[in-house]
Amino acid sequence: MVLLTGLRAALGVRRLPVWSQVYGGMMNQAARDTYLRIQTETASPGQLVIMLYDALLRSLMRSEEAIARADVETAHTSLLHAQDVVLELIASLDMDAEGEASAMARQMASLYEYIYRRTLDASLRKEIAPVQEAIRLVTPLRTAWQTALETLAYEAGISVTGGIHG
Repeated sequence: MVLLTGLRAALGVRRLPVWSQVYGGMMNQAARDTYLRIQTETASPGQLVIMLYDALLRSLMRSEEAIARADVETAHTSLLHAQDVVLELIASLDMDAEGEASAMARQMASLYEYIYRRTLDASLRKEIAPVQEAIRLVTPLRTAWQTALETLAYEAGISVTGGIHG
């Protein structure tokens, strides 16, 4: 349950105060938060990883745009969120695995730590280059996970988008 709570936080899902659901058109935000909460509670572990990559890429792109506009506050907030997501990705690794899985977990941890350091560099220096490098590193990871899930689902006769292959 702690991992799920951390995952919700990394994905940006949080409970809204009652007043915010009533004022300022926040009903759409409340509906979105409810949808994301349900999505994280019903997703497979692989889908959760893809959701984390999506959240990370959104935060990185938001920070890239903010740095370009010299919007220090948005850049800082977006980079902090990206760092939270990277930490969640690290926490999701099975460091107790054996054999090849153990080596893969260590390699992924090293890569995630590097991405984390690049977000720190971007935050400290307010530079776009480290953010762009992080985006270049994360994008193929997200694509690989999506491809792997689609392949596994196809082999199992299940459509990722719903239905059954026949």
